[in-house]
Amino acid sequence: MDGTWYTNAAHFLSEQGGFNDMPGPAVSLAIFLRSVVGWVTMRNSHTPERTNITCRRSPRRKRCLAEIEACLLPDSGEIEYFCPECGDNGVIRGWKGSPWDRSSLHNCPTGQQYVDKSGLSTTSGGTE
Repeated sequence: MDGTWYTNAAHFLSEQGGFNDMPGPAVSLAIFLRSVVGWVTMRNSHTPERTNITCRRSPRRKRCLAEIEACLLPDSGEIEYFCPECGDNGVIRGWKGSPWDRSSLHNCPTGQQYVDKSGLSTTSGGTE
């Protein structure tokens, strides 16, 4: 893919699991990546699916409002995302075991309340 962003989630995280001290644009990118990782790992999605995450790009200074499509690549365990409108795309590595990883919710019985690593309370088995 041309212009693909290759990012490692671990580069954005401190040892305590929060964001590293970063400039605003890096924090915005980290929030976007966290959303993609959370969405894909919560659903264990291995085929590209439209998410509810708005594209982060602003081509020609006009905000792209398309929803990102993303999936978990079964061979590598990486997460791939792309915008069907503007073509922004990337691959996320280093997310496994991070506070962004919500794959542990797959082992939680449907309807059970769960508090993930970031302290967010979630009910498993439902849609967000």
